[in-house]
Amino acid sequence: MAVPAAAIPAAAGLQADVHGPVVTIRVGADVGPGSLAAVGSALRDVLRRLTGDVRVAIVRPGSVTSPSIFASTAFTRPAHASDRSPASPAELIGGYQQWRAALDGLADRADLISVAVVAGQTGDVGTALAAACDLRIFTADAGLCPVWAHAGLLPAAGALPRLVELAGWPAALDMCLTGRPLGAAEAARLGLAERVVPPARLEAELDAVVTGLLTPPRAVTAEVKALAKLSRRASPPPPRLLPAAEAQAWDRLVAGLADADHGAAG
Repeated sequence: MAVPAAAIPAAAGLQADVHGPVVTIRVGADVGPGSLAAVGSALRDVLRRLTGDVRVAIVRPGSVTSPSIFASTAFTRPAHASDRSPASPAELIGGYQQWRAALDGLADRADLISVAVVAGQTGDVGTALAAACDLRIFTADAGLCPVWAHAGLLPAAGALPRLVELAGWPAALDMCLTGRPLGAAEAARLGLAERVVPPARLEAELDAVVTGLLTPPRAVTAEVKALAKLSRRASPPPPRLLPAAEAQAWDRLVAGLADADHGAAG
């Protein structure tokens, strides 16, 4: 039996609801670097609690209205925390590690097909979730707009290697360093969106995709996903960036931010 919706945590801006073989995971738009530990832990807990009855995960990242303003305030602790002071370097590094583990758990689970639903403009965390999922559906007015580079950290919230793999390094570099939103049509052209639909058609299209994914037997779905991932990793062009390298870069940038803060305080 699938885990009841009430038993799945809604911590740190994450909400999960299970209906039969489908879990819908919603992540708020206000998740910043200081919130990654809590959100990553909540997402990993959701994935652990899912039984084999749940075969499809619909991931709905939140939309941001002003990503440039959000970037300047993203380093504070989660909104629900009593202490809203800036997160420490150790908290940022630990949060990144928790979040990376959650993204890997979502991407690597062979018995679960994940579908990202991108509606509106989504920031770094939404970009990371979309890149980690197996399939992506965009509304025609949607876009990805990672901006953390402008605040001194790696953009795309731990999904930069996957973003490069999907879209190519020039497009990933352009989007992540300039802050230029990547619209739905361009995302489809680059291979970041499998389907682009008018906003009014989103739910009908999503229902059709989920119905199709649930049609093959569970064993067939798991084998196809595992083989597709194996083929992707074994084929040219050169292998994707190692997550360890990205983690090391994150550590270096966090240390640089801490040094800058100490210098300003002195």
